[in-house]
Amino acid sequence: MAEILVVDDEIGIRELLSEILGDEGHSVYAAENAGQARQLRDENRLDLVLLDIWMPDTDGITLLKEWAAAGKLSMPVIMMS
Repeated sequence: MAEILVVDDEIGIRELLSEILGDEGHSVYAAENAGQARQLRDENRLDLVLLDIWMPDTDGITLLKEWAAAGKLSMPVIMMS
């Protein structure tokens, strides 16, 4: 199955998405901020990222642009709000 990263600063959303995707057989990593997302992106080969647009430290659009500029967009990203 897929390796999926869920990035959202709201714990309820992270947990819900992680539970649903995990129940479907996917390996799910969860990050509460851009710093954790960067680390998990660098440490794992991801098939998909679910990325929150509005986060307190670095917003999702900025993180997406950062990954694109660094050549780290080897997976699809779904932006969430």
